[in-house]
Amino acid sequence: MENAEEYIRKQERDSALIEFDMAAAKLDAAGKINQLEQLWAHAAAGFTAAEAPRQAATSYLHLAELEVKAGRQTEGRDSYLSAANSLFAVREKNPELWTTMIQALEHAIDLSLALEETSLAIELLFKTAIIQYRETGFTLDAIYSLERAQQLLEQVPNHPLAQDINEKLQELVDYQT
Repeated sequence: MENAEEYIRKQERDSALIEFDMAAAKLDAAGKINQLEQLWAHAAAGFTAAEAPRQAATSYLHLAELEVKAGRQTEGRDSYLSAANSLFAVREKNPELWTTMIQALEHAIDLSLALEETSLAIELLFKTAIIQYRETGFTLDAIYSLERAQQLLEQVPNHPLAQDINEKLQELVDYQT
């Protein structure tokens, strides 16, 4: 782990991530799950502080998986959201990065629903739909996300995004026809 921290200081971010991956593999093989979580939390914090959003996102994704596996849904949701936010901070985005961001948001949506945080799930579905439409061109996926958000609006009828969701959904449906 000292090597990883040194690489971060030298701004050799990919090398640092490789070091964290190697340390994680050893901890995983030894069954040291608590230390594995600590490692990825440390990596996420270090990469975030070093303004290395792509590597921070990767670390948050690893951390989220471990937290969810341990039954800590709230922490897992927060880590997925941190991963998505980190990916959004990457300057040069490619289709793979957008897809990874959407996947992180979808995990956060599922966890929000499991935690009965419907309002947050609606917000995340709207954001996901916008990314799907504007950044990836996945119009049908965007429509599905908006339809899902619209269904959830029945549980939160006065949601501040209700009108935006309905308008965007109609716009995309009209565009498809």
